[in-house]
Amino acid sequence: MQLEELRQTLSKQAFQPLFATLSGAHLYGFESPDSDVDLRGAFVLPLKQVIGMLEPKETVSKTFDEHGLEIDLVCHDVLKFCRLLHKNSGEVLEQLYSDLVVWPSPYLDELQTLFRPHLGKEFYFHYRGFLLNQRRLVEKPEATVKETLYGYRVALTGIHLLKSGELNANLPGLLETYPQAEVVELIAEKQATREHAPLPESRKQRHLQRLGELQKELEQAHETSSLPHSGGAFEELSEFVVRVRMEQS
Repeated sequence: MQLEELRQTLSKQAFQPLFATLSGAHLYGFESPDSDVDLRGAFVLPLKQVIGMLEPKETVSKTFDEHGLEIDLVCHDVLKFCRLLHKNSGEVLEQLYSDLVVWPSPYLDELQTLFRPHLGKEFYFHYRGFLLNQRRLVEKPEATVKETLYGYRVALTGIHLLKSGELNANLPGLLETYPQAEVVELIAEKQATREHAPLPESRKQRHLQRLGELQKELEQAHETSSLPHSGGAFEELSEFVVRVRMEQS
């Protein structure tokens, strides 16, 4: 699906997007022919809904088919988006800094600039938790190539963030700095086959061992990281939310 088609999809929703980007396998650089399209973003609830008695619905989440593809759409009200960002949500962080922008906006550019000095070392806990979950999935008999790649992707994204202060969720790009044996082959295998291609048992133990080593590297990167502690952007994010709400109402 082309970006223009995705913009048309967004324009037909019941809400007006503030900004939207792509996440998931397309952002990570190993989408399969049957991968769904993970469309993420933010919108602005009308002021009357926010200040009224009824609790507004802060998240729109839906899955549907369009143009022959499965679209997984999740968008938050700007307050919830910024609240999650402040609480060190790695998912929202990656949506904010995704370089696959579907619905551009000066507000997206502003929020990226506003939050960049506040990228904190507490995002480590998101990446460590995600990696532990992927390792458990790879241990199972029905483990897939996709689950293994997610393990490498989240480990290297976390390590790179803690070392450099830069968010990079693209696995092929990360491999240029942090080469990993057999991972390029795994990417090619996933992209050439179906979404849930099984991981051969003959290769599983090697990848499990390497993912365990990367977990230790992630922990070391956290211990030695020069990033600030998270939380300093609270007032800046609050002012951003108020101004956007007023300007968009």
